[in-house]
Amino acid sequence: MPSEERMASLAVVDYEALVNKDAGEIQKLAQACQTAGIFHLNLQGSKMNALFEDIPTIFETAHTTFFNLPHDCMEKTQSLCEGMERGYHDCKSFEYYEIARDEYRRGKWLLPATFEPQKDRITRTMDLLNRAAQTVVAELCAAMDINVPELSDDPTVPSDTGLKLVYKPPMGEPGQVFHPWHTDSGLATLLWYDEATAQIPICDKDGKQTEDAETIPVIDGTILVNIADELAARSGGRLHSPVHRVVNPPGTKRVWNSVVYLLRPYMV
Repeated sequence: MPSEERMASLAVVDYEALVNKDAGEIQKLAQACQTAGIFHLNLQGSKMNALFEDIPTIFETAHTTFFNLPHDCMEKTQSLCEGMERGYHDCKSFEYYEIARDEYRRGKWLLPATFEPQKDRITRTMDLLNRAAQTVVAELCAAMDINVPELSDDPTVPSDTGLKLVYKPPMGEPGQVFHPWHTDSGLATLLWYDEATAQIPICDKDGKQTEDAETIPVIDGTILVNIADELAARSGGRLHSPVHRVVNPPGTKRVWNSVVYLLRPYMV
């Protein structure tokens, strides 16, 4: 990335304050979701701290075993789910493995053998991110009188909610775009990341998107949350589903990864 890159300044919303139904923090949440549509969720000092221990350990296993396996090996081919996001996918410039929450929590999802040693950590990560997502969306909808009847924490209810582990090998130059401008489907997306790879567009004085972008910094102890298309639609346009893209981080070429939790409590 060029040294003169612009860094985005986003709201930081405190998770524990939302859990405690702090009116000021809920107002900050609503404001962030009506404007930028994306914010940092501070998990420090909460029961969510295990995320920041579990996720790096999960990826240590993912790097050295699953994602380093040959693309045509049985463990990967058996995890393929054609025509849907679940399971293993090789997207040329990156790979990912998505776990369906409903099937996983009902004991119907078979993890690849290399992930089995991390099953407890994967379960805890999925449960904690789901709790955070449910809290954010429930408090936001209550504050803005948005009706989302499908919002359920019951894993026996079929849904498209999933936990996605993303692996990016050391390819491409710093700043190179590998996932172009897009919005997300579903209600909300939660992102754990350890490199400055997410960008949002800079708009002109008329609110139109330009070709320039701001990079979202990494803030220790936080995850990134953005409103997705379905929730924006349910709000009648009051909430903003932000356009964003993903680029290679600055510095030397290296492996980097992220965990994405996609809250989609319905089937499409």
